[in-house]
Amino acid sequence: MQTLTSKKELTYLQSLFFLFGFLIMSWIPRFPEVKANLGLSNGQFGSLVSTSAIGSLISLLTVGHLVHNYGAKTIMRIAVSSIAASLILLTTTHSGFIFLISIVVQGGAISAFHIAINTQGFSYQDRTKKPVITLLSGFWSSGAVATAMISGLLVGHVSLKIHITVLAVGALLTMLAVITKMKSELIKPNKNPSEAYRVSDLFKGFRIDTLVSGVLLCALCLEFSVSDWAAIFTKEDMGINGGVHTLPYILFTLAMITGRLFVHKLFEKITMQRLVTLGALVSGISFLVGLAVVHLVNASNKTLILLVLCFSFTFAGLGSSFLAPSIMNIANVISNSPASVVIGQMGVINNIAIFFVRLIIAWTAQATSLTIALVIPASMLLLVPFFAKIFPPSVLKT
Repeated sequence: MQTLTSKKELTYLQSLFFLFGFLIMSWIPRFPEVKANLGLSNGQFGSLVSTSAIGSLISLLTVGHLVHNYGAKTIMRIAVSSIAASLILLTTTHSGFIFLISIVVQGGAISAFHIAINTQGFSYQDRTKKPVITLLSGFWSSGAVATAMISGLLVGHVSLKIHITVLAVGALLTMLAVITKMKSELIKPNKNPSEAYRVSDLFKGFRIDTLVSGVLLCALCLEFSVSDWAAIFTKEDMGINGGVHTLPYILFTLAMITGRLFVHKLFEKITMQRLVTLGALVSGISFLVGLAVVHLVNASNKTLILLVLCFSFTFAGLGSSFLAPSIMNIANVISNSPASVVIGQMGVINNIAIFFVRLIIAWTAQATSLTIALVIPASMLLLVPFFAKIFPPSVLKT
């Protein structure tokens, strides 16, 4: 079998990251329709969506070891097939029980693919000595914003069922084809018995890095919250209808893409510690200011409200864009475990924490308002500077 050039391998990796974001984020802008299908309140819907953490937790505890022992190809194929199938069920069912089962499966499948594809990215980075993790995250965000724009255009014109079914099948077939083409460079099964990871190693080698886990949680929560609630907040709380209600989310994601694709140019000029501190403050403050200002504007002035939200979400996305990928990169650099295991173990702690944060946000929204609920993840970003010492000088430019 012909060996891939590093340039071609990177192109395939970029394609998979793009399609991964394109697929899993495709239904986010149409959350109001999904919630309406189920006939649930904000609190009930948010709680159901949060149960995806159950599937994620199972994957994060096991898939890193499976990738190390059995290779990436099979894991990636099973994961992407499960994502597509569960996504179709999530957007067509009117049953809360079927939705619950599907969201758990989807959570597990997303985490499995996330571990496999990021492990492949770290493998490429180690072999070529090129820092590509943040860049690849930018392609993921590009897929997310592309699918958000398509969803915004299709709202009111194409049914949710047709939109997601066609998109899921198309993305699945394309991703399977790319995985097949990458086969020669995908991580192979471990052949050394002394380096094999067993189920017992899951618990014996489990390590909680409080600082790394804490800063990753604070850095990620706004991104998750915007994905979960931006469309519902803009449409239902702000009263902005039609496809334009997805615009703040689209701009948030575009800003994340911009930050992830170009932040490496700042590494030689600004220390990572200072860059992370600045990004977190810009993101958290701009988001909080935006939430405050829209409630000072006359409620009938929808154009001004939308304009304020667009500026607020844009700066919030730009500031937080590079935080999570940079933290994941640091975690891999300072750990002695395989990258797949590092990603899994970090994910376990943060998915448990994010599960409870999501529940708190959902029921805060139910008891008060989405505006007050969204203050929580924005405020958490302001805590990131207190954790910035995790970036040691020796790995600032990796």
